[in-house]
Amino acid sequence: MDLQNINKDNYSEFVLYLQSLADEKYKKFHSGLVKTSACEIIGIRLPELRKIAKEILTRNAEMFLEICGNDYLEEAMLRSIVTARLKGSFDEVCARVDAFIPYIDNWAVCDTFCTSFKQIKKFEREFFEHMNVYLNSENQWAQRTAFVLMLCYYVSDNYIDRVESFVLSNNSDEYYVQMAKAWLLSVVCIRYPERVINVLEKGLLDKKTHNMTIQKCVDSFRISESDKNILKSLRKNSKRAYI
Repeated sequence: MDLQNINKDNYSEFVLYLQSLADEKYKKFHSGLVKTSACEIIGIRLPELRKIAKEILTRNAEMFLEICGNDYLEEAMLRSIVTARLKGSFDEVCARVDAFIPYIDNWAVCDTFCTSFKQIKKFEREFFEHMNVYLNSENQWAQRTAFVLMLCYYVSDNYIDRVESFVLSNNSDEYYVQMAKAWLLSVVCIRYPERVINVLEKGLLDKKTHNMTIQKCVDSFRISESDKNILKSLRKNSKRAYI
C-alpha cells in the first residue's frame, strides 16, 4: 500500500494492511502490559509503527490525523508519533498536541508520544509554560503527559526547581500519574540525588508515590549504590509499591 497517500477512501485498506502485520505472539505479550478499554490490539511492534509513521509524515500527515480511526491501539500509536513529529509553528504544534490528548487512554500511547516529541526542544520554554494546561486538567493522561515530558526534556538546572514544585503540588491518586511522578523523580535522582532524598526524608509525597519513587531509583543502573542504600532506608512500610 502507498503509505504516503492514505485518505478517507482507502483508509479501510490501510487498516487491512495493519492487520496483515500482526504478530500474534507479540499481541499476546503486549495485551498483558497495556490495558485499554477503547480499542483492540493488532500486535505490531513499535519499530514497525515508527517506519509507517515516517512514510505518512512525508506527504499526508495532516490528512492522516483527520481520518485516523480509534478501533485499534496501533492507530492510536500512529496518531501519537505523527502528532509528535509533524512540524509547525509553536501555536500549530500546541493545537495538535491539545487535540491529541483526549485520545490517550493508556501509558503506551502517552509515553510513545512523549519520547517522539523531540521538536519540543525548539520551543522548550514556551511549551513548559503550556504544560500548565495539562497539569491543571482533570484528565489523568494529560497530567501523565506533562510529567513524562518533564523527565524526557526538562531535568536540567533551568527547570529543576519548577519540576520539583509541580510534582509536590500534584495530589492525583491515579496510578499512572503517581507512577509518572515516581519515574520523573528517579530521573531527577540521577543528576540531583540530594533533592530526591530530601523530598523523601521530609515525607512530602503520598505513601504510594513515595515507595514507587524509591523502587524506581533502586531499579536504575544510573544511581550509585550509596544513594540507593539511603533511599532503601526511607521506605514506608507497605507491600511492593508497583508491578
